[in-house]
Amino acid sequence: MESSNAAIVDRVEAKIRALFREGLPITADVVAYIEATLGSADPHFVADLLDRPGESDSDTLLELVFFPDADFQCGLETVLMGGGLEAGDQSRLAKRLRDVPAWARLVFPSCPRQVGCRLPGTGVAPFLARLRLGWSIDGRLREALGPWSARQGEAGGDPGLLMVKLRNAALQQTPGQVALLVDFLERMAPDDRRLDPCFDFLMAFLPEHGKTRNFYRALMARKVYLLRHLAKARRQAERMSRSNMETLSATGFRAAYFDTAAAEKALGCIEAIALAVYGRSEHFDGRPASMDLGTMAADDIEGVVRRLL
Repeated sequence: MESSNAAIVDRVEAKIRALFREGLPITADVVAYIEATLGSADPHFVADLLDRPGESDSDTLLELVFFPDADFQCGLETVLMGGGLEAGDQSRLAKRLRDVPAWARLVFPSCPRQVGCRLPGTGVAPFLARLRLGWSIDGRLREALGPWSARQGEAGGDPGLLMVKLRNAALQQTPGQVALLVDFLERMAPDDRRLDPCFDFLMAFLPEHGKTRNFYRALMARKVYLLRHLAKARRQAERMSRSNMETLSATGFRAAYFDTAAAEKALGCIEAIALAVYGRSEHFDGRPASMDLGTMAADDIEGVVRRLL
């Protein structure tokens, strides 16, 4: 997006205000938190408190209520379309929202009454920061993402969800990161249900590897780490099943928590990504499990070399 295009700022501002009017859902978890900390989650009580910025309880509520969820961001992405606002445009947008506070309808579960409040000036900057409006997608990645977004829309999902996940990850989009994501999106089968969990894994994995050049090695290193900790967790569980905690504690045993379900899910993602992108994976002892370069153009030497490396 061009920084000098005032029309873009107009459209983003209008969309934010429209999404506020459509309603911000107050989840059951937020309601439970409000009841536990304030004693009441009555919609009018909450709206009245939010209209009094500066109080400690109000500031806490402000962050909970005006937190853009995936649906809000997907709605805004229909305007952004993978682009971003430069610093000057973001400042102009923030000033507009401070000068004329946006009114939001608050949607409480099991509450038909309509209540609302305005986003106070003190809440504008934190809210806009969560939208990551300064981020814009790399051209190659946009092209690779297009078919998958279209398929999600055809299947009844939100076509902007993958773009929102990319925006929230705030990737540096180094050449290596872009190449990995492009290869992953282009080589995953159209009907592969592992796309979403694998994509989520990459959104957590890639920001940790901004300077990495060999992503295959990085994936295998994570695989070894997870396998070792899974083995350790299983040995611990076996030991605990053979004795009671009092006896174990007397020997100095300390149980360490490790999320085995999450680790097994991550291992499945690593395997799927490695096979899709590089055509191979490795056993725990480091030997190649398979090598499949897939279908490639005869003159795509660069692609062959990249996958071999």
